[in-house]
Amino acid sequence: MAVTKSVIVTGAGSFLGEYVLKALDAAEIDTIALSRQAVAACRRYGLSARVKPVDVDLSAPRLNWSLPLDRPHTIINLAFDRMVANSSAHGAEINERLTRNVLRLCRASKDSKIVNASSMSVYGKPEGGLVSEDTAPLFPSDYGIAKLQAEQLFADAPEVVSAVSIRLPALLGRDAHSENWLVRVAQSLIQNEDLTYSSPDFRFNNAVMASDVAMFFVGLAMRDTLPPDVRVPIGSAPGPCLADILEQMRSDLNSKSRLKILPSKTSSFGIDNSAAKKLGYRPRDVMETIKLFVQDFAQNA
Repeated sequence: MAVTKSVIVTGAGSFLGEYVLKALDAAEIDTIALSRQAVAACRRYGLSARVKPVDVDLSAPRLNWSLPLDRPHTIINLAFDRMVANSSAHGAEINERLTRNVLRLCRASKDSKIVNASSMSVYGKPEGGLVSEDTAPLFPSDYGIAKLQAEQLFADAPEVVSAVSIRLPALLGRDAHSENWLVRVAQSLIQNEDLTYSSPDFRFNNAVMASDVAMFFVGLAMRDTLPPDVRVPIGSAPGPCLADILEQMRSDLNSKSRLKILPSKTSSFGIDNSAAKKLGYRPRDVMETIKLFVQDFAQNA
């Protein structure tokens, strides 16, 4: 008889964690949800009994929870500290502990596969064009360096048979983080504030819906086999230029804001989805992505 798969989700209380857990629950997949306040988060999400929350601090020096060994597990790793500018050294230490504790879970698992939420920040400051899996990092931030280190630790660990790191752009959806550029744009538009931007002809695709990422992660977690070490970026499917996207956002939000174009000081870059498509990723058109985000934003404003 085939062994039923189950999934462990770290960072269960995060913004993306809610979408991933709801997608796993809807797919009727047995799930263990880990975070410091997993029980409260899962209650808030309204999940079924197939999602088992466990309150555990994965950033602690000593992990105080053991993995049940009744079946194979795949880990969807979302746990990571945001590393605010004034505490980057402390954040780097936390993130290394998080990563090593995830590896401790892998040592106890019968199926050591990891689907890891990485970040476009690993690329640093690309010099325009399209960013792909082959693009070399160029002066990444402290956060980007920490993400690269986590990717490498997972790839090098002998107890991990497969580590797939998905390098995420801006995540959109209900309660998207206020540091997100598009969230700040929407806030300005809904308050009728003038908006300045550059690169109006740039075919922007550096954003995805969190719900789409969740479905992609769940699909990866349920695959029987995954490549041993893959690190790929994802974005929306390119569409109109940035000027048209912002004009559409202004119209959808009934905004009276004026849009002003400034000279660009840096090269804009897009995201090549080719490698991710080979793993089953199906990018949504960027204009549809933006429209869905604006609908969510307007409802919650």
